[in-house]
Amino acid sequence: MRKFIKTTESIITPLEPRRAVIVGDECLVDVRFVESRSEAAGWLYEYEVTGEIGKVEKFFVRLKDIERKLD
Repeated sequence: MRKFIKTTESIITPLEPRRAVIVGDECLVDVRFVESRSEAAGWLYEYEVTGEIGKVEKFFVRLKDIERKLD
């Protein structure tokens, strides 16, 4: 049986919690909302992402792609 290494990483993004959870489900990682705060440019949300290393990296890439489309 092959064991996969899991990691937990934090990320701060302007992506709303609902959309972050949907992207997390697509990337097969667990997304936990930590906090939100208001900045001059709008709201920022902090998440903890847990999953296999490659899947967490894929989640971060997908988030950055979505953020670029929002700008």
